[in-house]
Amino acid sequence: MNHKLLILRPDEQSKPVQMRLQQQAKQLELGDLQTECFSMVKISSYDDPNSSYVQLLAEPWDAGLMVSVNAARYFAEQKQAWAADVPVPMARWFAVGPTSAAAIAATVGRPVTCPWRQHNSDALLELPELQQVAGQRWLLVRGHGGREVFAETLRARGADVHYLEVYQRTPVAIKPQLITQWQTQVQGIMVTSAEQLDYFLTAMPSSASTWLAQCYWVVASERLARMLPTTYQRACVVADSATPFALTQAWVKAIKNQQDTIL
Repeated sequence: MNHKLLILRPDEQSKPVQMRLQQQAKQLELGDLQTECFSMVKISSYDDPNSSYVQLLAEPWDAGLMVSVNAARYFAEQKQAWAADVPVPMARWFAVGPTSAAAIAATVGRPVTCPWRQHNSDALLELPELQQVAGQRWLLVRGHGGREVFAETLRARGADVHYLEVYQRTPVAIKPQLITQWQTQVQGIMVTSAEQLDYFLTAMPSSASTWLAQCYWVVASERLARMLPTTYQRACVVADSATPFALTQAWVKAIKNQQDTIL
């Protein structure tokens, strides 16, 4: 089965996934797999006008969360530029998944806790350490205008949550010629971010709906699956997380489902 998979993810985050996909396709003799990466979002540094690094880092924190690899990256860059001599708070640090946990650990120099199997905010909020947080001070490092679910839940449990916004997202326009090219070449779409998926679906012209309904989809959470129109969900496989291993396993399942349909 020769086909092309479109991965809606930044290049630097897609490379480990691409490598594992190619290895798996070859190992299972699933045909010639081509992959193309495209990010619907441009990430850049954001100078939070509501926060002073020197003051913020000097405050006592019980725990902290960096919501993504980007959060860890821009936190490290900005700290080096504006508060190089101020130590990272000696707090308990948390992450949504192992990839971001590794990036955060490298930044803060401390162990980082994340959910074991499912890697999303819901799974993180189910950890035993996050059940009794009344009176705790939490530092949440995120992108500008990020989701409120995590902070709202912690606040409902009695925590005092403060934001540090270190990056911003800008939608990327897709050239009509590229959309036309995808319609003739791409049979599958993989996406791990609600923001990427939302921008992608919004950018698609009505003429692309038939193609999108014929594609198989690999998404990183049930939340993403629910964002898809009903006609797209028939060939959607939900991965356990956004890790390369989980995404590859879900892709294999999607391919086998496609083969069974053809047969």
